[in-house]
Amino acid sequence: MNVERNSNNEIKKIGRVLKKIRLDQNLTLDNVSDMTNVSKTMLGQIERGVSIPTVSVLWKIAKGMKISLSSLFNDDTQEYEVTNIKKDLQPVFDEKSKMILYNVFPFNPVNGFEYLYIILQPNTIHHAEAHRNYVEEYIVVTQGTLTLTVGIQHFILEAPSKIKFQANVPHSYANYGEIDVIFQNIMKY
Repeated sequence: MNVERNSNNEIKKIGRVLKKIRLDQNLTLDNVSDMTNVSKTMLGQIERGVSIPTVSVLWKIAKGMKISLSSLFNDDTQEYEVTNIKKDLQPVFDEKSKMILYNVFPFNPVNGFEYLYIILQPNTIHHAEAHRNYVEEYIVVTQGTLTLTVGIQHFILEAPSKIKFQANVPHSYANYGEIDVIFQNIMKY
């Protein structure tokens, strides 16, 4: 598998999907920029496949356009196809490349959820903005110890642990340990 070529294809795919969604909603780049607080220049670069968007930028776009994060990935994986998450799926990184997110099962309106596989490297905190009122997150930690902050509440999840919460408040995921934290996040819309 040619990782560099596949990475470039995935970046261009995200751009094509973003442009299609924008045009389907009859929006200009200026409209989307106003809705998402992402610059028109950055949006154009993403659409052309010349800029690699971070997880935070993709979340801003999804939230501002009122779409699921996974809709930006438009996964073509066929049902019953075995996929190696780390080898076959294109990860998305945060600004410092310390949070690695794999969109395992993209949002499907029939099921109403998306499934994310996330690796949080040591000494990393990822802050997430509040989602819409009805969004729930189901977290399952399978390696390490995750510190989850939801609003003003703090939770320590040592593998194997789980938690469900309403994601309508700012929240954060932190790894204060010395090994990667691996967790799955099911987002129900």
